[in-house]
Amino acid sequence: RRGERKQAQGRQRTDIMSTQAIIMAGHERPITQVKYNLEGDLIFSSSKDSYATCWKSDTGDRLGTYDGHKGAINTLDIDRKTTFLATGASDRTVRIWNAETGEEKFQFETKSAVRSVNFALGDKLLLAAQDSQYGSQPTVFIYDLFADGKSTLNPNEKPRAEIFVEGDRENIVTGLWCDLNKSIITAHEDGVVRKWDVETQKEIQQVKVCESRLQNLQYSKDETMIAAASKGDHCAKLLDTKTLEIMKTYKSNRPINAAAISPIFNQVLIGGGIEARDVALVSGRAGHFEVDFWQACFQEYMGSVKGHFSPVNSIDIHPNGKSFVSGAEEGYVRLHHLDQTYLKSSKEMDSVDAWLGMD
Repeated sequence: RRGERKQAQGRQRTDIMSTQAIIMAGHERPITQVKYNLEGDLIFSSSKDSYATCWKSDTGDRLGTYDGHKGAINTLDIDRKTTFLATGASDRTVRIWNAETGEEKFQFETKSAVRSVNFALGDKLLLAAQDSQYGSQPTVFIYDLFADGKSTLNPNEKPRAEIFVEGDRENIVTGLWCDLNKSIITAHEDGVVRKWDVETQKEIQQVKVCESRLQNLQYSKDETMIAAASKGDHCAKLLDTKTLEIMKTYKSNRPINAAAISPIFNQVLIGGGIEARDVALVSGRAGHFEVDFWQACFQEYMGSVKGHFSPVNSIDIHPNGKSFVSGAEEGYVRLHHLDQTYLKSSKEMDSVDAWLGMD
């Protein structure tokens, strides 16, 4: 039976490596985040060039840009109806945009660079995490976007609540809503993941996920699992959302900046590469700038997709699981549509894995 799984895995490795990409050139500086909307027909990207961009997810055509920030955009999120786009930047602002027209609707000012934004379930609340620059304390701000119960966007300028990361703790790299907006999960540069009670703003749980720098957290489609990317430990880990228990580990030979969970297969995609400052000293092959595919349950490497020539900073998978997008330090976004051979072999391999799991 394991021989059958190895055979299926071998077929998939070849298929993944032959995948063709659409190169989307619309940014002049490193990509910081890429993200599909809920329907999967649009892709949004942010960059250190101070612009966010909207793309068609089938052809990779650029639809428009969101222009207004005065510094690098570090993070973005799109609401579930694709009505509003939120961006956070090093200019110490969070901005809300009309996703269709590109019009800036509102902006919140923070005391430091914003590293993460995330719409709550229902899209009426927004969290924004700032770092410790300019003598500020790492803080999660919770904003009410529809104040006074109105149905149109009418944010309060001041945060509804603030969660302070007290003491000598590292910056927040990602913030996510969880438990039906009752809690917030934050990932920190010191390798710790923390869970906070929204009502009391108190820490209720923490787990040391890795020994050094965490780079990113990303939910599975049903939000029961979290993929954690560790730049310092050269690995990605799969966490249980409820308990924050480490379920699986995917070890690499390079810093990992991004990890994403397939919505249809037992697979995890991870990407990264050597530090950007060292890119000029090595070839693309030696820099390990591929996007790697791992079998989620058995923690086995399956294959990789090459193409980027600098560290991969962000990965997202289409909601239907049949394509993925990656953004890298060189400023390119790459869109990959996975072919039928790959999809068929992945389905076959998952069927063999489920059969083996019954033993």
